[in-house]
Amino acid sequence: MKRQFNWSRFPLRFLKAVLVSDKTSPKCVPYNFYDDVDYLCPYMDAVAEYPDDHFVRQYRREIEDYFLPEDNHLTYIAEYLAKKNYGGVQTGEPEEILFQLRKQRLTSTLIDVYRNEILKVGFDTEDWEPYTDFTRPLTIDLLASAAHDVSLYPYQQEAITALKQFFIDGNKQSGILVMPTGSGKTITSSYFLLREMAAQGYEIIWLAHRFMLVEQAASVFYKLAPLVKEGNNEAPDNFTMTCVSGKHATSQALSKKDDLVIGTVQSLCRKTKYITKPLKDKVIIVVDEAHHTIAPSYRRIIDDIRKKRPAAKLLGLTATPVKYTDKETEKLMGYFENNIIYSVPMSKLIADGTLAKPINIRRETNVDIEARIDEEEMKRIRRRGELTEDTIALIAKTNERNDVIVDEYVNNQAKYGKTIIFALNGYHCGVLTDALQKKGIKCDYVYTWNSDADNQEVIRRFRDNEHKDKDGNDDHIDVLVNINILTEGSDIPDIQTVFLTRPTGSDTLLMQMIGRGMRGIGCGGTETVNIVDFCDKWSSFTRWLNPKFLLEGEGELPPPETEPTRPASPPNLIPMELIIAVMKGISYSGLKVTA
Repeated sequence: MKRQFNWSRFPLRFLKAVLVSDKTSPKCVPYNFYDDVDYLCPYMDAVAEYPDDHFVRQYRREIEDYFLPEDNHLTYIAEYLAKKNYGGVQTGEPEEILFQLRKQRLTSTLIDVYRNEILKVGFDTEDWEPYTDFTRPLTIDLLASAAHDVSLYPYQQEAITALKQFFIDGNKQSGILVMPTGSGKTITSSYFLLREMAAQGYEIIWLAHRFMLVEQAASVFYKLAPLVKEGNNEAPDNFTMTCVSGKHATSQALSKKDDLVIGTVQSLCRKTKYITKPLKDKVIIVVDEAHHTIAPSYRRIIDDIRKKRPAAKLLGLTATPVKYTDKETEKLMGYFENNIIYSVPMSKLIADGTLAKPINIRRETNVDIEARIDEEEMKRIRRRGELTEDTIALIAKTNERNDVIVDEYVNNQAKYGKTIIFALNGYHCGVLTDALQKKGIKCDYVYTWNSDADNQEVIRRFRDNEHKDKDGNDDHIDVLVNINILTEGSDIPDIQTVFLTRPTGSDTLLMQMIGRGMRGIGCGGTETVNIVDFCDKWSSFTRWLNPKFLLEGEGELPPPETEPTRPASPPNLIPMELIIAVMKGISYSGLKVTA
């Protein structure tokens, strides 16, 4: 299988450095800079599908400052250049090598070695390969298959009816389906797409942004594929689905035979001709996690499909309550022609046991953050409506606050049980993990720096409550710390508690974090879920969202005062073993953050 270049393998701080650079076109800059590599990848793809000579020339400073110091890139480069007797570059300590490189003119030789180091990471594949049945196009014999039994909830049936009335009876083009996390968006939409759309000859193009989401959707479609014949006895007897990602087929595998294409945007957007050339006459595009739709790579795919098929329909799926309170949401809704096809209130799903009943727990940290930052930093926070990376770093390193978080779990372990902690950044992730482990808590972390294999193994240990290691010893995890890796696409139904340690004004991010613990008894989850919100003292800034705002519908969030600005600098992202090893006895009391 031909490998694809993937920006998700790069350090988060390098991606942010490129995106905040004044050399980057404003159209490629995300509205929010979440600590999520996969969220930034579509924007990086818009900057460069893969790094060519022009990319190296444009971003030499960012490459030298934020990419080369990681791993052993500097050593490899120095050894290569020393053998060529190039520019007097010699091997030595990383700082010495970097100093020598910065003095060099950017010749074709230097461009080549920089680019090769980047390509080695972007095209690298881990030894671990997830098991999947979908590595190549798969044709299903519908006559010889039977759809798995699906017992739809009343609200799911209502959603399917609404989708049918909208797209088929009303022949409308674009709209969003809003269903809370844990309510079965994928089952509901797949049921409709197969039984109503594919049965009428529509080709389904399903866009996701992670390998795991492609795999999950493919499994559901595979099980439900015979619904096509239930929807129309005269439909073809075979159904072909092709999955496209770095670990599935490549986009070159797409053909006119495809009835369903499920792919990551990173793979599909590189050369859209492979998806647009073999299109059927009728097409429906589905965007999983619809808030990604306004990213340049998503729009490129959708717009190119619609150039060839102007009547192509567009369905967005989201778990986030849609509120007309900021420019980004207005832009998103405009792309879907301001149509919400169906929305089920969370209160209804809590009442019938589909979702867990949230127990909102507010824990005051008694840390006055504003007293520790200067007025210029406070102005930046007000302009953005979100924390800056400098302030995030300061909060993460505030030891007395971290003690409150750790003690809250340790003192209430029986009550909180299986818990996800959403940390501030990489440093915070490591410090909380280390502190909990020292208190005897079975705790681990997932982190962007880790390989997919490492993260998936940790998630499996957390999911499997009786997990054993290869020697038969108990190896399960009670507390899983992460930044944003578990905000989307993770199916762990029996989570009892969610710790929110980062203030946010983003209802999308907040709902995704809360949603990880919202699976109810009716869906194999828990009756209740503890949502523990750690609140700091803010003298003048009060825009942080309270979970009750989303869970109980307490009013609208006021719009931002001004358009957010780019963060002054990307956050540090360093190997977790170094984070764990940092000194934790330093007092940050009274520390001021300055530009």
